[in-house]
Amino acid sequence: MKHIRVDLVVISVRERRAEGLLARLPGSVWVLPGAAVPTGVTLEQAARDALAEQTGVSGAGLEQLYTFDREGGVGVGVAYLGLVAAGRHALTPGPGVVEVRWFPLDDLPALGADGAQVLAYGGSRVRAKAAYAPIALQLLPETFTLGELQMVYEAVLGHPLDTRNFRRDVLAAGVVEPVGRARAEGPGRPALLYRSGTGDFQVLARERRIARAIAGPSTPRGGTT
Repeated sequence: MKHIRVDLVVISVRERRAEGLLARLPGSVWVLPGAAVPTGVTLEQAARDALAEQTGVSGAGLEQLYTFDREGGVGVGVAYLGLVAAGRHALTPGPGVVEVRWFPLDDLPALGADGAQVLAYGGSRVRAKAAYAPIALQLLPETFTLGELQMVYEAVLGHPLDTRNFRRDVLAAGVVEPVGRARAEGPGRPALLYRSGTGDFQVLARERRIARAIAGPSTPRGGTT
């Protein structure tokens, strides 16, 4: 029987940049959170346990990315993707972990070949998924402004969006709903606060159409649903 291991690509948006979560092991070795899958434990539960025990992040929505050969075919790797709002999760290094830290996806420390490949695929998957699903809602606090939502989309997609069209299309899609409060964001009228109108990755045909319009033609396509 092949040795099976789960690895996790956990992505957030901080300071207008898409960032990935890495763990530092003794010897200044940076790795993706992950662990061998114990007997009798499902792949997803093993991924959740590894993420919580090694980084302190729990309750994140996870989706399986893909499987790949490890160690020249001796082992099997199963990659999972998680999108989180960094401000909702305090990072706590677990046993055997020296440090847990967010890194910009375009400025990462050295990783092993498997880890670098998995993280790169996870980043491309997030960009592609932004073309048909309201994933940015997973990267925000419970309440947010439309400006903050646009900033997250721009960080994920890697290009600016037209503010007027973005706000019109998001509101028409029904993926957010007002909470009846506002917050000052500088000079001028306070910005209205919103919350997710879906609460998960459920995607309706209307949301797909609006998200494609938001993403624009320069969004990379790829990955699997």
